Amino acid sequence: MSELYPATKKSFGERRLSVELTNICNLHCSYCLRDEDALYNERANFLSLELLQRIIVNAREVMNITHVGFTGGEPTLHPEFDQVVEMCAASGVTVSFVTNGWHFERIWPTVLAHRESISTVAFSLDGPSQSEHDFWRGEGSFTRLVRAFSRCFGNSIPFGIKVTLRRDVVPKLEQLALFAARMGALYLSFAHVLPTSHDVEDAAMLSADERVRAEQEIANLARIFKMRIALDVGYFNVDTSAPCSPLAGVSANVDYRGCLSLCCNLSGFRGAAGRDDVVGDLNSEDFSSAYEKLSLMANEQMEMRTNHLTMLAEQGIEPDMYSASPCLYCLNTFGKLPWKNGLNNASTASRALPVLRARNQVGLATPTSVR
Repeated sequence: MSELYPATKKSFGERRLSVELTNICNLHCSYCLRDEDALYNERANFLSLELLQRIIVNAREVMNITHVGFTGGEPTLHPEFDQVVEMCAASGVTVSFVTNGWHFERIWPTVLAHRESISTVAFSLDGPSQSEHDFWRGEGSFTRLVRAFSRCFGNSIPFGIKVTLRRDVVPKLEQLALFAARMGALYLSFAHVLPTSHDVEDAAMLSADERVRAEQEIANLARIFKMRIALDVGYFNVDTSAPCSPLAGVSANVDYRGCLSLCCNLSGFRGAAGRDDVVGDLNSEDFSSAYEKLSLMANEQMEMRTNHLTMLAEQGIEPDMYSASPCLYCLNTFGKLPWKNGLNNASTASRALPVLRARNQVGLATPTSVR
């Protein structure tokens, strides 16, 4: 497959900023791409409201952004989440955020009060049933999600569902689509698991052939359902045009420290060898100068990717996943996958993945047996 599926093609017209509000999360998903130490072993960090406001004002002037999407960690853990949303509304930008849904009841008054400014709420889902989802997220997580879906649907607040494509998820694609449609989701979005170690690659990441079949099935579902079904940019793509909004120059990421970087997938990647995707610290550096460096970085990365794909085509070499997937290509070339390239990284090697290993050894277990 050398062409994009029509259902996955994206418009990069909306200029936006992705912002990590915090480094912490209340859940512990073994396939999470975020750095283990930052999530669970370091002191909790929350992006200050003052810095965030300055960044948004400057980003509107420099990038002409119209939207801010909040990630983390778990963004709803920010102690001033209500003020963050209120400030964005006052600044004239729309807001979306990705959440595991665990604390949605607590932030519901904020969502309801600022419904005009919140374009969508994106919820992470790991399976179409309580047992399948709670296996990864912990007992009670599915119930909280369904309650959150019902609140949004009943109050006409658009919400989407995001699913990570692991091997155990692929047989459930149609069930996931039916579940999302019945819940009233605006969209269902799939994303290939990003490998943070050999363990994750072996246990959860799809092979090249498995990816082809899964992507074809998602494309079929997208044609059948009225609900929008999409596949994020990690799919097979050897088109040399910009495959994503960061490389198209219409989005940027701010991490929880206040640093400007290229992409939320690269930021704080678990086991990474470095932070070459970071171009500046906005606590002390002007946004305009940092963004200028970011634009140069995006152009250089695009040129390198184009040259690489062109070289493979000229030599008649079929691209492997780490060349054909834009996400895997960037992770690899930015030094985020030291384990793949044989580099010594003790912190990556020491990470236990009990859920992934439990699934391989005994199949679907109860949530309490793996937590």
